[in-house]
Amino acid sequence: MARMSGADRRQQIVAAAIEVILQRGLAQAATRDVTRAIGVGSGLLHHYFPSWAELRAEAVRQAAWQEIDAVKAAIAGLPARTAMQRLADWMIDDEDMRHWRLWLNAQDEAHRDPLLAEVMNAAMLAWRGLIAQLLREAGEETGGGPADADAAAWRLAALMDGLAGAMLVRDSVMTPQIARNLIGMQLRLECDSSA
Repeated sequence: MARMSGADRRQQIVAAAIEVILQRGLAQAATRDVTRAIGVGSGLLHHYFPSWAELRAEAVRQAAWQEIDAVKAAIAGLPARTAMQRLADWMIDDEDMRHWRLWLNAQDEAHRDPLLAEVMNAAMLAWRGLIAQLLREAGEETGGGPADADAAAWRLAALMDGLAGAMLVRDSVMTPQIARNLIGMQLRLECDSSA
């Protein structure tokens, strides 16, 4: 069997860390879970990632960008309003909420962890940028849209984060359908507003 390259081994570790974090949660996941998942010792893992904080930050970074890339692929070529609704649906259709749990937990941990803070700030700007661009395109298509697409994108992103947090509450009254309706209403308000 061919020996795995350093780049491939590093990526294997990150992929395992992403899966462990998605399964166990950001706060509960640990280095030993990753080493068990791929059958290596902690020495090998620490060769590529000297600390759990570095591995965790890289796993969150890659997970966030995988989601951003998946959304971009899902909305490519669609009219902007359809793309906005597809984005909203995609964000709500997280059946077991593990991606939202990761996102919200990473935001929470980022105030204590400078590596996660850097990752989450970049990810939040990327999401906001994607939403703002769709709002601008929707405005161009309809001759309307928000006067400040960046501010509208922050409002939409904050609404999505808040609704996801509400859906994560055990036995929540916030259902995916209610959240989808609320996001749709806010999208229409933002797209039809010039204020």
